Amino acid sequence: MAAGRPGPLTTSVIELARGVAGSNDPALAGAGRRALARLQQRLCLAVVGRVSAGKSTLLNALLGDAVSPTAGGECTQVVYVFRDGDYPSAHAVMRDGSDPRLVVFDNGRLPAKMPAPAKDIERVDVTLPAAPFLENTILIDTPGMASTNTERSAVAMRLVADTENAAVAADALLFCVNGSLRDDEAEAVKAFRAGAGGARLTGGTALAVLTKADQRTDNRRTTWKYASNLARQMSNDHADLFAGVVPLIGLLAETATTGALRERHARALARLAAERNADETDDLLVPEDLFYEAKSSVSVDERRELMRLLGQFGLAELLEALRGGTPPHAAALTAVARAVSGFDEMRARLAVALGKRADALKANAALQQLMDQAHAVGDGSVYSAAQNLLDRPEMFPLRVLEMARLLGSGRVRPPAGLAEQAWVLITTGLAPVPAREAAQNATAWRDWAALTDGAGRFAARVMVRAWQLAVADDR
Repeated sequence: MAAGRPGPLTTSVIELARGVAGSNDPALAGAGRRALARLQQRLCLAVVGRVSAGKSTLLNALLGDAVSPTAGGECTQVVYVFRDGDYPSAHAVMRDGSDPRLVVFDNGRLPAKMPAPAKDIERVDVTLPAAPFLENTILIDTPGMASTNTERSAVAMRLVADTENAAVAADALLFCVNGSLRDDEAEAVKAFRAGAGGARLTGGTALAVLTKADQRTDNRRTTWKYASNLARQMSNDHADLFAGVVPLIGLLAETATTGALRERHARALARLAAERNADETDDLLVPEDLFYEAKSSVSVDERRELMRLLGQFGLAELLEALRGGTPPHAAALTAVARAVSGFDEMRARLAVALGKRADALKANAALQQLMDQAHAVGDGSVYSAAQNLLDRPEMFPLRVLEMARLLGSGRVRPPAGLAEQAWVLITTGLAPVPAREAAQNATAWRDWAALTDGAGRFAARVMVRAWQLAVADDR
């Protein structure tokens, strides 16, 4: 994720915004102050999606702490804002401006019952120590879209659309989906991208997560491949909305990253692995009731607890790992759970989409805001200074995002090999290569540019520059 300190480009824009904030023109000065406020804070990442889309489970995995309520139904009734702090605390901020109310943790989790009706709470501010993700990021957990409670749905949509009276403001978006994107979900992402008054970051700051990849098919051995293919197709189809779509088994990720798997669980799993082979286990796991009805040395209560922690997919994967020689210890099995959950790949994609590009994205949003206001009041010096910053090489990530939109819309169609290179750049970034290989790839793009139109030539220029930047430093 983005570093806690502003990047070099953002630092330059902060200097410009600070000067603009002292302008004699009230409107321009206001634009400068607003730009400063957004640029100087940590990156705010909102987790958004439908009810039961796996938002809180994903958030717990990112935090490495099972603090957010994840029970079935609409357990996230208000907006939660998680920040780094010296000690755990939670306070409900009231809409009427009255004193914040203490929220008492329930065995380490935020309680389902709030100290006031949800409709009266603007947000719950939470501080947590020792959460590495929060060192550089503010995490926002939102109510579910399409909620049966219209008030909660309105709160979530205010956040996504960044309306003037939003309870909290986010810089970037993790959009949880359970399948192909629906029309109202796409509209929500577009609203987030547009924002209020042009202050929002670009659409490249949205990453979609297919949070229940283990539930794509009934066959454990094919469900991950199906989910991966769906995520890849959605990435192509919605490149104008998302920096990418990644599959994740949220339940497994939460269990692995929060250390929920204990030695007693490992011992129970070892006994289950010894009792039946893989095919017999798969037959018992679908439907789930058979797993509890089968004769076993592991009690029904223990089996239910394992199912709650791992799900059918995770149970089968860990049992197979044990039969393959994985030591029957919690640490080893936790590593297996983390590996098969897709969490590390998701984090890597998040780092590229919302971390490495954050400096350019934040700077671009502020510069566009300052330029619009400078143009409106006729201040040519501020407009020119902002334009000069937009022309800096550090803005290259924005050209990559524009290329993603062209590819995703079908406006640009490079040959298969070149298209694959472009999607690698968009999703994970190009790996360093020797100068000779980079030059060959750049030449291939120049050759194709001579055969295409203006949009294609733009994409080719982006890729040529990308390969120039990808040259490995062999010194």
